[in-house]
Amino acid sequence: MPNSDAIKRATPKIDQFWIRSLGFSKDLSRIKSLAQLEPAEQAFAAILRADRAAAEKQLSNTTQKELLTELNNLIQANNFASLVYERIIDLELTKYFLAPSNNVTTSTIEQIKVLAKTGAISHFHLDQRFAKVLEIVKDHHNFALWIKGAELSRRIYSPAYFRPYGDLDVVVKPSRVGLFIESLMQAGFRSFASPEYCHQLGAGPVRKPVDLFLAPLAEWVPNSPITLSRKDGLTVDIKVGPFDRGIQAVEFERMFVDAQTSTCLTSIYLAPNNSDHLMILLCNFSKDRFTSWKSAYDIHLLVAVMNKDPNSWKNFICSCKNESIAVTAYLGLSIAKDRLSTEVPQHVLSALAPNDFILSPLLSCTVSPAFVWNSTSLPMMILNIFSSSDRRRKLSILLRSIFPSQVFLREYYSGDNGKPQKNCIKLLLRHWCILILPAGLVRRTVGKNWWSAEIEF
Repeated sequence: MPNSDAIKRATPKIDQFWIRSLGFSKDLSRIKSLAQLEPAEQAFAAILRADRAAAEKQLSNTTQKELLTELNNLIQANNFASLVYERIIDLELTKYFLAPSNNVTTSTIEQIKVLAKTGAISHFHLDQRFAKVLEIVKDHHNFALWIKGAELSRRIYSPAYFRPYGDLDVVVKPSRVGLFIESLMQAGFRSFASPEYCHQLGAGPVRKPVDLFLAPLAEWVPNSPITLSRKDGLTVDIKVGPFDRGIQAVEFERMFVDAQTSTCLTSIYLAPNNSDHLMILLCNFSKDRFTSWKSAYDIHLLVAVMNKDPNSWKNFICSCKNESIAVTAYLGLSIAKDRLSTEVPQHVLSALAPNDFILSPLLSCTVSPAFVWNSTSLPMMILNIFSSSDRRRKLSILLRSIFPSQVFLREYYSGDNGKPQKNCIKLLLRHWCILILPAGLVRRTVGKNWWSAEIEF
């Protein structure tokens, strides 16, 4: 085995990794380093990491009006107006924001100030609604981990309104998710009826919430959340797995054991510990193809918290390898270090660095990380297996899913449209069809004859 110094020297840089947009896109490009980003993005990164000299270098550009417009768009897209406004004042950069942007007459700094005030007020109202949701599902306290914005705003941001959030994200134990959803629905929440929010729509039964968790094996979990919304605009994204990979986390139960208690106003809830939350953020960053500045800054701040307890990195590295997300973690942390000067310990990057310096940069971000039995086509699942470090586990899950139980076949493939089917051979043929074809094709062909086209709850 090579030592850490050898790994450090051989490790590929981030701009050596190829990336492909998800879906059917064939566009391939390399991940960009900080120096390769557009001037507005470089200025945005400099402001986030409080680098006055780098920010002034970009903001003093002769094409300032175009840069301000693009920078203002980045601030709005990431909802970072409150944080950026204070950073501009602290770094004494106000003079660069006196010109208008976005074809309006008011100065850019005034536009950001208005957005900052609106964001702070919105955050206060969201906290109130979050506390009410926690009260609604309080009977499921020990079975739910609240993640991302609602929790991170309290844990790593000061003040909390620097980290805006628009919806609530929660990971619920599969054994409890039906009751969890029922509690929310009794409080007025209803489901979105769109494939964007439910990969199973048109590719499986959607009569009741528990239908969305029907799978050939317990290891398979939905890749997309169950999204419930209420008339007041509040949205809750419910997941039964933390990583959006289509298969359950190896250390799922351990995450609940090691969870920490947090509060919103007077309501108590559970959230993943720092190490687990960092893994979740890195997988989410990867799912967004490393384009989310919000995720990057979340990672940046959480790494700072992790550095206060160096022993936590040992557990983090071990868990990343157990979950087969080491390369994802390496790449996400490397991008944060490059763009935001995140102080990631070098021994952490060396431990997570890919061993295959040829295939990893080519396949890590071009093959979809999602391994979903009823959404991903069989060829893509095989390619996913080939490019993953947990190929043995995935191959075993896939092979064991070819001949599922009769109970599953009857529950999943019959009774939605028409009379229930008892012919297991016919149901098995349907199962093989779903296992082979991508959901996008199934929805437009056989799926519309087998299942409802709308979520019924």
